[in-house]
Amino acid sequence: MRIPSGYLYYDTPIGILCLDTLFPKPPGQLRNPLTFDFPVVCRVLRGVGAKEILSSTSAQLETLFVDAARELERDGVKAIAGSCGFMALFQKAVASAVSVPVLMSSLVQIPLIHTLHGPGCRIGVLTAHSGSLTPEHFRQAGVPDAQIDALAIAGMENFPVFRKTILEGAAPVMDTDAVGAEIGAAAAKRRWGPPRPPGRPGSRWTPCCSNART
Repeated sequence: MRIPSGYLYYDTPIGILCLDTLFPKPPGQLRNPLTFDFPVVCRVLRGVGAKEILSSTSAQLETLFVDAARELERDGVKAIAGSCGFMALFQKAVASAVSVPVLMSSLVQIPLIHTLHGPGCRIGVLTAHSGSLTPEHFRQAGVPDAQIDALAIAGMENFPVFRKTILEGAAPVMDTDAVGAEIGAAAAKRRWGPPRPPGRPGSRWTPCCSNART
């Protein structure tokens, strides 16, 4: 066996770009090492927390994300992921800057889900803050405008436990049962929201969770 030298990490397939947040990260969250059964490297972008990612434009933070992704590639990872759905804004820039596969956001799944379920499907997006999720996030994730217009979007910003714990980072502890119950309630409420669009008798709801991993 001949193993090339010069890398910081070996046998580490995934590098994850993470926000600088201090709320608890239970198993299932990307920054918890028990989430995966293979090694990953988490690279925290210092100074870029929930507030910054929700209010940023691509120009403001793009260089930070591109530089961090390039560093992960140099360190030896074989693919790069993002820990937050709002990182979709940097999908194209990061993918263009490195030679390894990049999946910055769960929103990248939308065109695939649309293909799997057919043109009559309706896709629901559950996001941490619906007011901060713009059409540009979807465009940068590769979602065509026609699919963006058909999305049903629901936000968690008005759910008190989620808001205090995740968005504000002000809760002394995370009540995972309460956060999970609020996420379930948001998804159930939006599922029974607006009627199916005319001409779409076969519409189906498919969750595509953006920044709501617990």
